[in-house]
Amino acid sequence: MNIFKFFCFIFLVLPGIIIRAQDHNKKWRLDGYFKEMLSSTALQDVDSFMFDNLMHNRLNFFWYPTEKVTANMEVRTRLFHGDVLKVIPSYVHYIDVNNDFFDLSYSEDFDQVVFHTIIDRLYLQWNDDSWQLKVGRQRINWGVNLAWNPNDIFNAYSLYDFDYEERPGTDALRFQKFISYAGGYDIAIKIADNWDEFIAAGMYKWNFKGYDLQALGGIMKNNLTGGVGWAGSLGLAGFKGESNYFYDLTQSDQNAWLTSLSFDYSLPNSLYFNASVFYNSYSTHQDNLLLLNSGNSDVRSLTPYKWNAFLQSNYTFHPLFSGSLLTLAYPGNSGLFINPMFMFSPLNNFDLDLIGQFFLNKDSQNTSSAYLRFKYSF
Repeated sequence: MNIFKFFCFIFLVLPGIIIRAQDHNKKWRLDGYFKEMLSSTALQDVDSFMFDNLMHNRLNFFWYPTEKVTANMEVRTRLFHGDVLKVIPSYVHYIDVNNDFFDLSYSEDFDQVVFHTIIDRLYLQWNDDSWQLKVGRQRINWGVNLAWNPNDIFNAYSLYDFDYEERPGTDALRFQKFISYAGGYDIAIKIADNWDEFIAAGMYKWNFKGYDLQALGGIMKNNLTGGVGWAGSLGLAGFKGESNYFYDLTQSDQNAWLTSLSFDYSLPNSLYFNASVFYNSYSTHQDNLLLLNSGNSDVRSLTPYKWNAFLQSNYTFHPLFSGSLLTLAYPGNSGLFINPMFMFSPLNNFDLDLIGQFFLNKDSQNTSSAYLRFKYSF
């Protein structure tokens, strides 16, 4: 079986077979989606455009052997074709990331086509009335803000990677204990074979006068870390914040303080605003925003700038049509990122998106990209 036939089977035939079969077995289910995304990119001082195509499939398997036990496996498969493979000869290594401790991916470079598949969720979960235990590759999301999450020491993600809604996972052991409303504690340990990758931390959550509060502490990649987070409201506006300090056990000059604050507000006509500011004392001073890949990022390297400002607005023009505009600015620097998006949903399981990404910086190469994405969910 050549790669094209294999790809068609995984993307188009296998989901249909499994979906028809699952009606006879309520102990398991399958869902997922198929995407086709066309893109065009223009670089500053380059007369020609780059055109690329990405076919993207996701399969989410769930098995329920008992009422309290769940097994989950999610597979992300992508096929890349276009000019980007010529510009970045080692593109297959650039995308083959986020394997964490266990290598659960397979990639192949067929000269003009790159194939990549990865299991980014694979865990067993035990539930009781007041606790939950999860073992395996999972997403540990401790952040409360929309844009930047200093509290997300396990699974940082990049704002620029819009095509990965599920976001990365990590190979870990996690125990959660739930106490009353919005309260409890959370302990997680990431599997690693060296201190440079090891993460272990605990978080306690409680509610006080309408605010959901959290405090956390632990070790992250040779750094002692501690932080706080909150989510509540000031008048009619939502108010959220996170802050974490990192004390480097190997180099004292690499200590870092990360803090983000955000406000959000919705008007009666469905117009929504979210504004945020992020301070990162670590600041990599890296000018090329395109290199900020979610698979390789940790929470300290989500932006190359010390000060960052975020503004997003969403508006529903029609029940089937909506739009958003996301803008990132970097006070004290010349960088600017603009990300408009229009979403059309003519059917319950079909979406059509038009997306733009514009990286502007007078000190480095400007980049403009446009994406047309079709998504079928099942």
